[in-house]
Order: sequence, then C-alpha cells, then structure tokens
Amino acid sequence: MPKLVRRIKRKATPKSRNVAFQPPGTISYVGPERHEAVTTESIHYNEQSFEKKDGIQTANIPQDHVNWFNIDGVHDIKLLQRLGKEFKIHHLLVEDIANTTQRPKTEFFKDCIYQCIKMISYNSEHHDLNEEQVSIVLRSDAVITFQEKTGDVFENLRERMEQNRGRIRKSGHDYLFYALMDTVIDHYFIAVEEIGDYLNDLEEEIFDNPEREALDKVQQNRKVLLNLRRAIYPLRECISRILKEGHELIDKDMVSYFQDAYDHCIQITETVETYREINTGLKDMYLSNVSHRMNQIMQVLTIMSSIFIPLTFLAGVYGMNFEKIPELGWEYGYTYFWIASAVMFVGLLLFFRWKKWI
Repeated sequence: MPKLVRRIKRKATPKSRNVAFQPPGTISYVGPERHEAVTTESIHYNEQSFEKKDGIQTANIPQDHVNWFNIDGVHDIKLLQRLGKEFKIHHLLVEDIANTTQRPKTEFFKDCIYQCIKMISYNSEHHDLNEEQVSIVLRSDAVITFQEKTGDVFENLRERMEQNRGRIRKSGHDYLFYALMDTVIDHYFIAVEEIGDYLNDLEEEIFDNPEREALDKVQQNRKVLLNLRRAIYPLRECISRILKEGHELIDKDMVSYFQDAYDHCIQITETVETYREINTGLKDMYLSNVSHRMNQIMQVLTIMSSIFIPLTFLAGVYGMNFEKIPELGWEYGYTYFWIASAVMFVGLLLFFRWKKWI
C-alpha cells in the first residue's frame, strides 16, 4: 500500500479569522488582544503658541495652527468609527487602521494621505523586537496618528514643539507628517546598532565556545533580522512613491526632506542585509568550529589508537596459551617486555611530533 502522507494543517491568519467574508470597509480589530483604555491627545501650535491637552475636539479645529491628534489604541472600534465620521476618513482607510498586521504602505486620497509605518524598538534583554503599527493621516487641517498602545518614540518631537527648537513651529502639517516618519526611521538606527553589537558578542561566543545554545541564538537572530527587513524594506517604496507622485498636501519644498528620509531607509536596508549575511556566516562558523573540534577529538583518539595498536599486538603475542614460547623462560623477560613497550611508545610519540600531528 502506498504510504499515507499526513497533511499539514495551516493556521489561519488573524485577518482570515476575524474579517473573512465580511463586506469591504467593515471595521474589525486585528491584532493582539487588548483591554486597556484608549487615550487621546491634541496638540495645537504655531510659531507664537503651543497647546497640549487630553482628548480630541473636532468641532472647532484651529485653522491658523498646526493640529496633531494622537490616538493610543485602535482596539476600540466604536471610537474609530466616530473619529472616522468626524474627520471624514474613508471607511476603507479606517478598516486598515484597525488591522495592525498591515504592510507599511502609502495611500493617496483626494483629501488626505495615509501612511502605515512600523515603530520598532529592540529588546536587548530577550534579544527580540518590539513592533507596533502606527497609522498617520495627513489632512489639510490636521495630522492624525493611530497607535496600537500607549508609549511611543515621539517625546523628543513633542519637546521640540514645546521648546520651539528647529523649524517645526515655523512649518505646516506636511512637515509634521515628515517629522513623525523621520522620528520612527531614526529609531531604526538605534535598533540596528544594538543588533550589530549583539552580533559581535555572538561571534566571539561562537569562536570561543561553540555550544548548541549559540546556534539557537543565531537562529533567533535570523528571525529578528527578517522581521526588521519586513518593516523597513517596504517603507523605502512608500517614500519613493511620495517623491515621484507627490500630492497637493505636500509642498514642493519638502522634497529634499523626504529625499533625506529615503536615503536613511536605503542605508538601514543595506545594513540589515549585511547583518543577515553576517548572521548566516555565524551559522557556518558554528558548524565549522564544531567540525574542527570533532576533528581534534578524532585526531587524539587516532593517535592513541596508533600508539596502543603495536603494544596490544606485543601483549597479544605473549599472552597466547602456547607451552613453548622461548621468551617465557627468560629470567628478565617481563622487564624486557616493558622496556620494548616504552621504546615503542616514546618512538611513536617522537614520530608524530616530527610529523606535527600533535
């Protein structure tokens, strides 16, 4: 009978479990289960003033200010639906905001630009990535950010706004849109640098002591680099699309800034690819060191066997149960046996030493 092949059961993705067969535009949260309260924040500023407050009021948005509305938590579907109606955000866009498994992308709408980006930090204790999706919506009168949870990398940006450092208070919504993306990209450099330091430590560990645990670390690091590449590589295409196609919401003077962000993405991508090659090389180094250690062990065992083979032969000859063995009658036969064994032992050691085998 032919051998039965067991079929592999594939687990459905979160999107296929929650959103399967639903009409387009149906808002369903896709991501890790969360129960914490959603927090909202509003920042209004111009060159003369700065105001920061909790909550979002969409009724009277200051037209002479740059307005930044931040929402921490996209698991509250009712809140997303309400904000989508108040800000007049397309229902398909709101659906993408609630789906935290999105690939980084840029979408142009008539009255807004949607940017999906991955905010990443490196956990040096567990050697893993903390990944969070950030959705940025650029409108003519506001910039709206949607984050999965509380806590982000924008504190330095908020300080620049409050202390009026740089050109952010002198610029419009398009510069804020760029600044948010640039801040996330800058933190990629921090994560990549920490991964590089870990690779150096891992290389020394494998070179000095190639244990099985080191190979497990290499395998885990390969997954980290792959996830990092998935987050960064599509972002380069997003910024390239902004540069090539443009939009009326982005001033032409902003081209140089987005070009700088594009160059940073290329630099990070190349570094990640280099680290992936180094990580692959670490696996080869581990296998090579293990093989070299095994060869050394086999070399010692072979030398020991080569030394004791003639001694075993000599002992076997005089250990035979024949009655007439002339040497058995010698008065000093036992002494001669040990002298011959010692001469053979030392002679073989000197020979192996001369051949540089030991």
